[in-house]
Formats: sequence, structure tokens, C-alpha cells
Amino acid sequence: MSTHSVIECLEGIQASRLGNIRNIYVYLPPGYHEQAARHYPVLYVHAGQRAFGLSGPGNETWNMDQAADGLISSGQIESLIIVGITHVRPVTHNEFYHFVAPEREAVSVGCSGIAYEHFIIHELKPIIDHRYRTLPDKQNTGLLGSSAAALCTLHMGMRNPEVFGKLIMMSPFYVDVQLDETSESGLLEENMYRLPEEVPDVRMWVDIGDTEGLFLPSQVRRVAHQLLERGVRSGEELAFLEQQGACHQEGDWGARIHLPLLYMFGHVGKPSSLELLGRDVIGLQGGMTVYINAQMHYESGLVRSLLHANYTSSDSNVLQVQASGELVPVGIGSASITLTVGELSATRIYTVVPELSTHVEVCIRAEVAPDEDSEETIYGGMGMKLVRSGKGRYEGSYRVPRDSGFSFRFTRGFRRFETDVDGKPIANRVFRATDDMSVHYLIQSWGSTSAKTGTGGPK
Repeated sequence: MSTHSVIECLEGIQASRLGNIRNIYVYLPPGYHEQAARHYPVLYVHAGQRAFGLSGPGNETWNMDQAADGLISSGQIESLIIVGITHVRPVTHNEFYHFVAPEREAVSVGCSGIAYEHFIIHELKPIIDHRYRTLPDKQNTGLLGSSAAALCTLHMGMRNPEVFGKLIMMSPFYVDVQLDETSESGLLEENMYRLPEEVPDVRMWVDIGDTEGLFLPSQVRRVAHQLLERGVRSGEELAFLEQQGACHQEGDWGARIHLPLLYMFGHVGKPSSLELLGRDVIGLQGGMTVYINAQMHYESGLVRSLLHANYTSSDSNVLQVQASGELVPVGIGSASITLTVGELSATRIYTVVPELSTHVEVCIRAEVAPDEDSEETIYGGMGMKLVRSGKGRYEGSYRVPRDSGFSFRFTRGFRRFETDVDGKPIANRVFRATDDMSVHYLIQSWGSTSAKTGTGGPK
């Protein structure tokens, strides 16, 4: 049997209702051509031009083929076919939006998600099922997307549970958020998702990093709890993960893609350990809601964050904890919180201080080489506008949610990102806003549109 997977390209596949064509990349697992009688489950991946290998100069990819190869060869998951659907970037309509576009985009961008849905179900899937040896039923058909494509995965899956039985949503764009100095929260939030009152019988993976700027873990956790309230069973039908240090970009999604593949197509195995992560200092006053990021690790390497569990406090007069993991401060002092799942347990000490505000102030200063200084404003992550304060100097101050983490590169216009002195892409700048802070950066140069796209918006 062949030990190598194969990626085929189907060129010029037409989407009739969208009026466009695109390439489709198909991952065939090791042994596909030799085992002529075997049929395979299929995972459809949005923005599939970045699913496998190199997608273009300077662009990150998920390297999903490498992850699948490793899991299949080790016997951790069953062999499967992965279909990468190239994304056609929106001009007047966005195929990842079903019902509503963000208000800031709606003036110029409409929603073509239902037409895109028609393409996948009624045009692409029949081609794949005809050309390849698939298991076409819902239990063996999955959808995967990140950011805005994860929002699309949610809507498409909720609307078509007879087609898709597995939904993988990574860093989902459930809520559009902008900084807003005029609001009490400091944020302008607009829900992008729609949940049915009765959630259909599908299996879901939902995750979020804690360094994704205004893609906040609290937003995704809230949607996960809404799914539980509608009868979805945690662990069996829904796995949630809050990943520490993960950013909103392809490299980070690719680094953990093995986890949802394990959950959906593999052998999860038995739980092996528990870990309590996240903030361990809570304010008695100030209004900041803190959840324990309680992670369960399995023998297979799977890890997920528990949405509902059995916690106890060593001193309920200082700190109490709900089954959701929400910490409820009662008095100033310290207390131990213990999580118990079967024979496993984990304990961590938490401290309650008099006050902890929900937001902090971040001041960003940037210096630009004199010959590169030609703009009145430049931008950091998530729409952070810096205004020229002197020759080659830019400044901006922002009120952001405490503990939010940002990963970005400066830009002076659409896809005009900072580079090194040779015009090559640089690593993202990263900071976490745990307290009021001031950061200072030096911008070496500005790149062309061929420089790698930075993070900061839904993809």
C-alpha cells in the first residue's frame, strides 16, 4: 500500500448561482488508489487554497495534509478525503455571510452564503461523490472553516443537518467587534450568528485562541453555552477548546488542526489528566467576569476545555464557582478550587483582590524611518488607528478588554503591511493587555501588496 497521500486539483469548477468558477483541491489518503473497494468519509474545507502545502509567496497554510498523514499513519484517525474549496474573495457579496454582513461592510458587501451553500451541496458534492469513492451520508460528511468561514460552517450545518453531520469551527466570527470609545463597554458588538431554537443532531468542534484580539474567548464560550441550553450534549456532541497563546492566523489553526480531526474521525481514548488555566486573580468589585479554562487531556493527545464540570472551593466565603467554571468572588483572600472528573482531579489557588476593572488602557507608539514617513495615520491590530504625532512618530491610546491578546503587523492601507528593510514579511507583534500598559515599536519599512497578509479581520 502506498504510504503517500495525493492532492489533486479540479480546475474551473463552476458555481452557477454565484456566477464564478474556482479550483478545488482534493486530498486522497495513503492507499486510496490501491484499495479500490474502500470508501471514505469526506471533510469539506472552506478557503481551501490555504489548506495544503504552500498557497503562494509569503502566505501561511494549514499543512492539513501533513497533519492528516501523521494521524492516519499512526492509526489515530480513519483515512478520509479532504476537499479544499478555494475562496472567491468578495467584491459586492461575501459567500461566507448567510444572513447579515457586518454593519461596517453592509454598505458595499452583501450576503451570498445561501448561493454558496447551493454550490457546495448541489454542484460540488455530487462531483466529489461521483468522481471519488466517498461515504456520502451525513455521518461521514463534514464541514470545516475558520473565522468568517467558521460562521458559514455554523449556518450551513444548522440549515442542512441531513447533509453535514460534522461541523468544525475554528476561531469563529460569531461577533463583529470594534473599539468604541463612546460606549460603556468600550466595544461596539454585533452578533453575526443565528442559532435555531432546536439544534439538529450534528457533532460540533468549536475553538478559540486567547490572543486573537477582539475575537474574544468570552464570545465563543457564550455561543457554546447557548448550544448547551438548546440541548446539545457537551463532550459527546460539542467539544470546545480555548487555546492559550493562539492567534488568529493560518499557522495557529494548522498547529491544532489535529485536535478536531481526532475528535471527528479518530479514537479519542480515555481522559488522562486535568489542568486549570486562565486568570487566577479576581476582583471583588469592577465587574470582570472570569471563567476557569479547565482543560481535559486524553490518552490520544486530544485536549478540550470543559463547559460544565464539578468544582469545589476550599473557602466559599472567599470564592465560589459555578458548574460553568465562572468564578464568583465573595470576599478578599485566597481559596483553592478543585475540579473532579471521575478519578481525575486538579487544584489551583485563586486570589480575590478588592477591585479589578473589565478594561485597561493601552498606549502604542511607533517610529517609522524618515524616508518611509508619508502617512497621517497608520493602523495596528483590530483597527487600532495611530495618528502622526511628529516626524516619523505615531501614537494611539485604546481601551481594550483586560487579558485580551493582540497579534498584528502595522499597515498603512489595505494589504500594505510593514516589512523588514529588505521588504520581506516580519513576524507578528504580540502583546497581552493584562494591565494598563505602553508599548513602543520601530517600523523598518513598508512592503508591497505581495507581503504576507496580516491578521486583524475575519477570513
